[in-house]
Amino acid sequence: MTLASLFQDIMVMSLLLMAGFVIRSFCKPLQKLFLPASVVAGILGLILGDQVLGLITIPESFSSFNGIMMRIIMTCVVFGVTVNASQMMDHMDYALTNILLYGSQMILGLLVMLGCGAFAPDMPEGWGILGTFAYFGSHGSAGAAANVMEEMGAEGALSIGMVLATGGLFWSMIVGMAVVNWGVRKGYATYVKNPEKQPGYFYSGPLPEDKRESIGTTTTTTVAINPLAFQLGMLMVCYALGLGIFTVLVKFIPILSKINAMLYGMVGGLILWPVMKKTHTDVYVDKKSLNQISGFCLEILIVTSIASLDLNIVSKYWLPLLLHVLVGCSFTTAFCILFFRKVGNPEWFEKCVMVIGTCTGSSPNGLALVRAVDPDAKSCAPQAHGVYNAIFWWNNLLTPILPAMVLVNLWSVMGIAALFVVGAGILMYFLCFRRKRAA
Repeated sequence: MTLASLFQDIMVMSLLLMAGFVIRSFCKPLQKLFLPASVVAGILGLILGDQVLGLITIPESFSSFNGIMMRIIMTCVVFGVTVNASQMMDHMDYALTNILLYGSQMILGLLVMLGCGAFAPDMPEGWGILGTFAYFGSHGSAGAAANVMEEMGAEGALSIGMVLATGGLFWSMIVGMAVVNWGVRKGYATYVKNPEKQPGYFYSGPLPEDKRESIGTTTTTTVAINPLAFQLGMLMVCYALGLGIFTVLVKFIPILSKINAMLYGMVGGLILWPVMKKTHTDVYVDKKSLNQISGFCLEILIVTSIASLDLNIVSKYWLPLLLHVLVGCSFTTAFCILFFRKVGNPEWFEKCVMVIGTCTGSSPNGLALVRAVDPDAKSCAPQAHGVYNAIFWWNNLLTPILPAMVLVNLWSVMGIAALFVVGAGILMYFLCFRRKRAA
């Protein structure tokens, strides 16, 4: 990619985002649905793009922005935040829910595969397991798992994985946004209350002059360095540190090369932040500015991800794939609502929609749903997601292993999935329900 083509891609992205903002500002139904302008922009790009109307060309690079932007977003999650044992316990409900759903989706996906064998016998062997990777990691993880299966002779697995990931993305935004609207109107949202009583600007977008706030605090003089560039530079230092650590470790432990690159910045942040606190240089970190950088990257990510969805691969095997999406995503959504509401921890609804988005589409989808109920980025849901990643980072190692195992022995994978479900379920009871009863 040349600088000229990158500039062209940013221009297309910005035009879509501005168009989405304008459309949302005048379209009352979109405002009432709490759809961010970035989601509107992505849908607009998908409709105007080559796959539907063909009026504009969606740059090929759009599909690659997801992974890059997530590296910055996930670094922002941990850098500037002190994670201790107390915080881990506070967010254990979130982490354990993800772990339980990981195993549950695997079991349900394989059962759907077995049930569809009678009327779709020519589908790739073991295809049902791809839903777990598609719903948790979207197209990237689904593609990685499917490539392993295709190398072992399961021809067509890659297309199946892409369709499931696409279906999960649509579910996460359509059904996820319906859950958001239901929860807001029920009064479950912490930061958005009584939407029917909110002033007009709450929905439309443009703020009146007396309601505007600064987007951050300067911690350096502009004579030396632009304050925003300084904050971004510290994030890149975190990522470079994590990248360097894993580059060395991979030479001795090759399996670590399978770890998702978005974790590099988190590891670097978890190392650098305590050092800065110890040396009293943490005062130069402005968390509000970091949140703005994260939010900016999220806008880019949402627009490009939705605008570049592949619609051409849905036509083949649509019925078994539709059943897979309906079964896996319906269970995920229903379980999240029932569990988080039952436990009733602070900000349970924000965590609930984050898990729904993350475990049916991807982390960006979860963040987009949280954004709809947390416009000022005050929720602990992103932090809970960071704690979950710190606990369950090793699931990335399973991406190349489980697809290969299911082609050799289906029932061994079912057993592994059952261990996830049972183990997480037991811990949920003791750490969440029993602790709450004791209190």
